[in-house]
Parts: sequence; structure tokens; C-alpha cells
Amino acid sequence: MKIAPVCLALALAPLAGWAQDNGEGEAGESWREADYVLPAPPDERKLHAFRVDTHPPDRFLLDGASLSIGGDGVVRYVLVTRGSGGASTTTFEGIRCGTGESRLYARLERDGSWRALRNSTWRALAVGKSSVIFSYSGNDPRATLANDYLCDGAAPARTPEEILARLRGKHIDFTDPVRGAVP
Repeated sequence: MKIAPVCLALALAPLAGWAQDNGEGEAGESWREADYVLPAPPDERKLHAFRVDTHPPDRFLLDGASLSIGGDGVVRYVLVTRGSGGASTTTFEGIRCGTGESRLYARLERDGSWRALRNSTWRALAVGKSSVIFSYSGNDPRATLANDYLCDGAAPARTPEEILARLRGKHIDFTDPVRGAVP
């Protein structure tokens, strides 16, 4: 009867590692954020709108030119938020898919320069993360980006081009190397 516990442990091992992603590296090293460069201010022609269900009067746009996936696993981008009254806020942000966290790095000033935020730390997204999927209420643009465009579960999308295709409505299926395309 020793076979059953061993089989169960082997079957659950991948889920345990995913669910406990605390930023540790493969060899138990602490995760370290890579250096980043503040992007150019967004170009209106490269903004991609996305829908956030509970904010219909507001518009949310991601700057495609600023989109990057770092070697540290962070997806970085510029987010433009436009209110129904005409107010606009532009921020440079990052999302860690593996931990379900976001970080605001800087805010764009009226003169076109970036102002780094003093208390810029990683914060949990407004999502309920299970060991299998993200579930969220649809009221936070960062959670919407993570769930619908930037992340494939606990991993970032493969390329910025894939994210842009998703934003354009041309979803690219994840390709499992063993089973092929998974719908």
C-alpha cells in the first residue's frame, strides 16, 4: 500500500510548486527584480483599449510600444485611464503573473516626464487566486489585464506580440508541447 501515497505525491507535486510561488528561483534563490527603463510617453496611435466590466464610462488603454516581458517574469506596460469627464492618468506598471501582484512604478506628469512613485511596492491584485485559475470580479483594470491578456495562468504570455494580438481580439491558443494546441 505504499504505492498509493507515492503516486498521489507525484501527481500533486506540480500543483504544489505552482501554488506556492513565492518568488523563489529554481535553486531556492530569492527572486530579484530586473532593472527597467522608463518608456517614452505613449503614442495615441499605439494605444489599445480593453474593457473593464464595472467601469463602462471609463476607458482603459494599454500602450503597445511600452509592452515588455522581462527576464524576471514581469510584464511591464503603460496604462492610460480616461474618465468620462475628460481626466486622464498615465502610469508605468508591472504585473507578476506567478504571484498575482502588480506594481506602479511611475506616473506621467503634464510636462511629459515620468515621476517615480515613492512607495512603489508589489501589491496583490484584486483577484482570488486558486491553484488552477485566476478568478476576479472584473472591477480592476490590472486584474483584467492579468487575467485576460498578460498572463497564461502563473506564467506571462510568451511574447509582447501575443499580448497585442489578444488585445486586438485575435487570441492565440496556448500550445502544449505534448498535446498540441489547447483551446
